[in-house]
Order: sequence, then C-alpha cells, then structure tokens
Amino acid sequence: MSRPRALAVCAATAGLVIGTAATAAAAEPILPLSDVTAGMVGEARTVVRGTDIVTFPVTVIDVQRSAEGPGGSLILVRASGPLIDETGGVAEGMSGSPVYVTGDDGVPRVMGAVAYGSGDQANVIVGVTPIEQMLDSGSGLRANAVAPAAAPVRRAVVVRSRAAARALEARRPDRIGLYPLARWTAAGVSRPLVGPLTASLARSGIRLTSLGPRTPRPAVTLVPGASMTVLLSGGDLVIGAVGTVTYVDGATVLGFGHPFLNAGRARFLLGDGYVYQTIAAPITGSSYKLAEPGTIQGMITADRADGITARRGAADGITAVATATDAARGTESTVRTTIAPDERTVPLVAGLLQDEPAIRVRDGVAGGTLTLRIAITSPDLRTPIVYRNVYASAGDVVSMASGQLPRMLSVLMQNGVRPVPVSSISVTQRLETRVRAARILGASVRRQGASGRPTLVLRLQPWRSSPRIVTVPVRLPAGVSASSPTIRVIPESQGGFDPFPADLSQSLGGSAALGARPAVVQRAERLAARATGTRLTRVVSSLARITDDRNDAVRLLAPGEDADDPDAGVSVPVPYVVYGGRATARVPFR
Repeated sequence: MSRPRALAVCAATAGLVIGTAATAAAAEPILPLSDVTAGMVGEARTVVRGTDIVTFPVTVIDVQRSAEGPGGSLILVRASGPLIDETGGVAEGMSGSPVYVTGDDGVPRVMGAVAYGSGDQANVIVGVTPIEQMLDSGSGLRANAVAPAAAPVRRAVVVRSRAAARALEARRPDRIGLYPLARWTAAGVSRPLVGPLTASLARSGIRLTSLGPRTPRPAVTLVPGASMTVLLSGGDLVIGAVGTVTYVDGATVLGFGHPFLNAGRARFLLGDGYVYQTIAAPITGSSYKLAEPGTIQGMITADRADGITARRGAADGITAVATATDAARGTESTVRTTIAPDERTVPLVAGLLQDEPAIRVRDGVAGGTLTLRIAITSPDLRTPIVYRNVYASAGDVVSMASGQLPRMLSVLMQNGVRPVPVSSISVTQRLETRVRAARILGASVRRQGASGRPTLVLRLQPWRSSPRIVTVPVRLPAGVSASSPTIRVIPESQGGFDPFPADLSQSLGGSAALGARPAVVQRAERLAARATGTRLTRVVSSLARITDDRNDAVRLLAPGEDADDPDAGVSVPVPYVVYGGRATARVPFR
C-alpha cells in the first residue's frame, strides 16, 4: 500500500473506531442471506498492524445454502486489493473480520464474517459465515430457514489446516477445503516451556506462535474489525487464539465465524489484542498475524460451529499466583494470571503456572532441592486444600516437581462424581542448590520410661555425603506392643529423587493433549466410590489419598501391616527426601 493511501486508510479508520465505539450499544444492520448473490462486492474490516482497523474488498463467488456447510450455509468470496497483496493473501488471525455490503440506500450492512481460508494457489479464496447463523448460534438456536439451492459445483468441507485443504482438493476436485483462520498465541512463557506447550497443542491440531515476555498495553475498544482473543489465561501468562470482532450488540460480542474448541457452552476469557505484524507467506499459504493477546474484557459464553459469543464486563476467572525463590541466588519471581474456569483447559495452564516462576528464578537447568506448597480454594469448601512436598534431583529439580498442580486440578474439576469449582490458586516454591536426598541405613527407637514418648533414631546416607543421624519424636503404629515390639521403617514415597544428570537434549516437563482426561482422575473416581459421606466429601477424600505422597518422610509399620497399603502405618517427616533403603527397629517397653 502506498504511503498516501495508507494514511488515508488510517485516517478513515480512526474515525470509524471512534464513531463505532461511541455507539457500541447499537447493533449494526445486517444483510440477510437471502439477499446475497454471486458477483456482489463488499468490504472486509480487520487489523494487520497495531490496533488500527483497515479494509480490503471482497467479491462474492458463490452462496452455498446447505446444512452440509460449516455450521450451515456458507458464502465463498475472493479477497483482493493492495492490502491482500501486502499480507500474502488472507492471514490466520483474520477470522471474524466483518464483511459489509453497502446498498443503494448508502447503508453498509453486515453480510458475515471471514472465517475460513482455502487451498487456492493465490491464498485469496475465503469462506464467510453468514451473520444470521452467527446470531442464531449466539442465542443457542439453529434457524437457517433459507431453502437449499441447487447443489454447487464444488462443495465446501472444513479441515484443520491449509495443507489438509490442498490435499483434499487434489484428491477431490469437486470439493473446496476450508480451514479456520484463527491463530493461537502464547506470551510470557519461558523458552524451556514453549516446546512442551507447542507439542501438547499440536496433538489437538493447533499451531502455536510463541512470543517473548508479556507486554502490558492499554485496553482496546472491541468494535467490529478490531482484534479479539479467546483466552485460556490472561495476565502475566497469556494463551489463546487471535481473531477479529464481527458484530457488537450492547455487551454482546460475536467473532471468529468458526469454533474455538467446539466447547458449546463455554467459560473462556474474552480479550483484545495487538498485532505486531502480519507475516506474508503466499507461497506456503501460511500468512498469519503475529499478535499478542491483550487485556481481559469479559467472558466467552458460547463456542459453537458458527463462531464464538462473548459478553463484555467482569471476568469470572480463577485468580492464580505462583512465586519461586532461589535461596542461593537470592532471587524471586512471581507470576500472576487469571485462568479461564473451563475444566478441560485449566490443567494445561496450571502446569505452566507452576513451572514458569521456577524456570525464571533458576534461569537454567540445575539440580538441588525444591520445596513446593500449593493452596487451592473453592467456594464449596470452608478451608483451602493444601499440598506440600519436597523434591530433590542431581539434574533438573524443576522438572522433578512439575505436574503436581495440574494433577490436583484434574481430580477436582474433571472427576465424574462431583466436580469441585476452583476460585483461587497459590503456588510457592523454594529452591536450594544442596541435594537433600538420603537412603535409610538403619534405625532404632529410644524411650524414656514406660510411659515416655518414643524417639526414632534414623541413620541416613545422604546423596554424596557422609552418613548422618536424625532423631525425631514419633507416635508408634497401633499394632506395636510389648508382645510385638518391632517396627519396620520404609520411605513414605520413593518418587521424590532423581539421581541422574539433566538431559539437556530434552525440553522441561510435558503436557497431555488439550482436554485429555488423565489416569489420575480415574483413580480418584475409584477411591471416591469406596469412600463415605457426601459426593463432595468423597472427592476431597480421594484427592487427599492421591496427594498423600510426602517425599521427605518415612513410614513406620507395625508387624503384619502391608507396605503397599497407603493407609497403613505412621508417617514421620524428616529433613531429607528419603528415596530408598529400609530398616527394622525394636521398641523398648521397659
């Protein structure tokens, strides 16, 4: 675009934004699908850089009135003009861009939303979702009353990517492959976490663009043509898909023209966005907006075939804060974010929330000891659920502790007994360079008099250090008596120590596919089925059983008690992660 033309567009756009923002409560007139005909010329609005709205012309190629299209009927158009030449065709992130047709009365009417790219060589054939369908979808209806026309020469079929669209068209010349034009983006995620996050989303067919540190920006008014984002989280840690606002009616906002995750009724976060640049890649057909999700402005209430529906206002998200401290370096990092309360996506974000501050404060892969504390509050519970544990590793201690918060949230929110809502999350981690891990070498019990409290004397072999003696007061297991005066001492949990050096060829951690139901949820359901009390009590009880895995403790077993029974014996905290060994001790009763 030439500079004079660009300035003219920006000037016109500035007036458009101001004028539209002032009348945001008044919905714009729409063009019924029955009035759309081939050859009709319209104008699409979108953002290709910053927050300024620009336009490009489109020409209607075909109107496919059929229930077989994406969500129903579909309008095929050809995009053109200097802007499209500059962006290398339609770009991911343009989905939702409203298309206006101006009638003889001079009134621009909304025809629909740019939603799908296709496999054409020039990357300019676009699928537009009719605005009537988006309005119906937003209200939970499906009212495409237009009688189906004669079958088109080429039927549109939705696929995941442009590569799949081109493969379909090569295989079936009578088909047009269409793929959604939203673009997933993450910001504020450290490099070691980007690989696992990208791999997790890829298993769900989602391509991710990862940006650097989070950049706070002023909120942008959500008007038709402005950038919008559907967020899994917002704040210091943002993950979501970038698209465009199609239609605004008071507090209601429609966008995308295609589904986000096909969630139906949804509870994701609504945000604005900032476009750094639109990357042109016409040869590969993978042009996309390099954009950062912005300020949270409300909630996504519906995620259906014809687009997403949102409501501006207060965001009903999970307040989360995670802090990590490196005792040796004297550094501290805190991450504050708001997580969308969707049970399918919370664990994915929670894994990043737990690991991100620890990665930042450690500034690299290193061994040592990590003390973890997690507190989860729920409006259904009087007191928070608190989890504490200690991990030690000769290689990467952050990876060793990773995954505990997602595990807990999966049990609470994804179980089939009684989902427990979460209102806030707090994570605290303390890292030290010393590897506080040890094996049990021997044990004895001292007792002061017949009624005195017994004391456990443990002989431990610390990792790469000399043997140490640890003395702690204990409560004896119920089965220990003068007639059965022996106890067995074993590690409470043997999964808290990794003796191997860090594998520098691997990225930290790992995530399940988006929305995957972990095996730990099934285990929680089995435990809840055997518990007593209300459904809520049984779920909380099952979580307590699953998280009863203190690594910095030993277990005292009475004669005959089964070491595989997690309820057997007495747990005794010690100042080391106990990873192996066992001993038998005789208890004096005289």
